[in-house]
Amino acid sequence: MNARASLMVVGLGLAVVGCAIPKPPPTAPDEYDYKFEHKKTGEPLSVEGESFTYTTTERVELGEEQIRDAQGRLVGSSRIYGNQQVAHRGYQWGVYQGRQPIDVLSALHIARDRAFEDAFEERIVEIRENHANSMSVYEKGIKEYSGKRSTGMIVAGVGYGIAGGWAIAAAVTKDDPLIPTGGSTAIIIGGVIVGAIGTWIYSAALGGMRREADKATAMANDKISPSDFPKLTTESYLHDVAREYNRGIAPEPPPPPKDTKKKKKK
Repeated sequence: MNARASLMVVGLGLAVVGCAIPKPPPTAPDEYDYKFEHKKTGEPLSVEGESFTYTTTERVELGEEQIRDAQGRLVGSSRIYGNQQVAHRGYQWGVYQGRQPIDVLSALHIARDRAFEDAFEERIVEIRENHANSMSVYEKGIKEYSGKRSTGMIVAGVGYGIAGGWAIAAAVTKDDPLIPTGGSTAIIIGGVIVGAIGTWIYSAALGGMRREADKATAMANDKISPSDFPKLTTESYLHDVAREYNRGIAPEPPPPPKDTKKKKKK
């Protein structure tokens, strides 16, 4: 193997081992409380939807062009494409308190929907636990893979060191080699293979550390989202919630008027 090529391989392997570091530890809030965007005003809730049209620019086939030879004979064809405005139908819906648009979680909270209140409390507990445990998950994951990473670094260092040493020795003692050229080449190749195995071990360990760090970061950043309650944030469910809430805030009908006329005695 050429000495310069060997050293380039060795340098690349060492660069792969030395350049990557795991993510820093996550930072979780001390306390987490979700703040609803809208408060109760006493006005009725409603769910309104509407269809709409929107356009997009798309590349479509506009036609076909015929290709003829010098004698006018048809020899082929090609398709012609171009940009064109394409209309689409869409649908959207929203929740209103009076005429004020509000988010679905605020609507469920205002309506005091029991299913949502229970699911919300469970989710808050889960989020707080994730925040509290994020650092321990990070530390455990880093510790679990740090031994494998160190092993990979050692194996890679030894392998690339052997390959690099013999590559230099082969180049320096080219006229009077320490061992036959074939033997030097085999040693260099073997060192590179060992170094590559060490790099793989190191990279696999580093990947594990990053996955654990990503998991810990996600736990530290966990927060309430409408997607946490897929069954409770549909249009049909909000229709039912609004109808039940409005029934509770509807004013009581006035009492019937009293009959002031006195009955005549026979």
